[in-house]
Amino acid sequence: MNGTQVSNPSANKLDLGGVVALVAPLVATIGLFKATGSIGRLQRDDATGLIIAVSLVLAAGILLTAASYISGQHNQGTRRVVVVILYILGIGACVGGFGFAVGLVITNTGEQPRPQITASLNQSETRLSAKVTSSNLATEDRLEIKVDLARLKQDKSINKQFPFAPKGSLPLQRSFIGPDDEGNVLQELSLPLPAARQYTDVVIKAFTSDNNESCTEQHAAGTACLFLTLDPDRGHRRAKRSGR
Repeated sequence: MNGTQVSNPSANKLDLGGVVALVAPLVATIGLFKATGSIGRLQRDDATGLIIAVSLVLAAGILLTAASYISGQHNQGTRRVVVVILYILGIGACVGGFGFAVGLVITNTGEQPRPQITASLNQSETRLSAKVTSSNLATEDRLEIKVDLARLKQDKSINKQFPFAPKGSLPLQRSFIGPDDEGNVLQELSLPLPAARQYTDVVIKAFTSDNNESCTEQHAAGTACLFLTLDPDRGHRRAKRSGR
């Protein structure tokens, strides 16, 4: 064995542990977002928080990989101290990034998006067809739908707060629907509209929040509204033609 050098098999190379340390934090974080189905919503609602979480786990992977690589060399003196520091920083960044991601998911999951409303009137404006959907509802939550004929105040526009006369509405339908197994609600409506000239609008309001918020409040979480302006002569014009 004279003249033969025995090399350290783990020196100057990145072992399997280093590779795992590089990808594991990122895979765990992305897996959390995918499993909860929240990555798309986080991209829209809290892109900055998502970037911070991913950056922290990426930094953790780099730090832990560097520590694994250096520890494969001869751990003497300063190198040993550097390895310890890198491991501490890497584990801290990993725990912080993953914990931050969990916090984002919990916060975002608790936020209910506004319901979505689509509606139309037939040509004579005597029948309303509408579809209301909502998502991300807890089992104990419900979607409430109100359909009314309303009269616009003379000094108000549709964009003002409380634009309709308080005693000038006619309730047409009230619905209270719970979510399915995936937390979604889909409700389709088809209603006849009475030919009453005193009403100026059809108001469809859907909300999941505890309070019946104003339709004109921008930050009324869980509330959606749709207004359809009516022709004052709807129905009557057709009746006159039929009577000739």
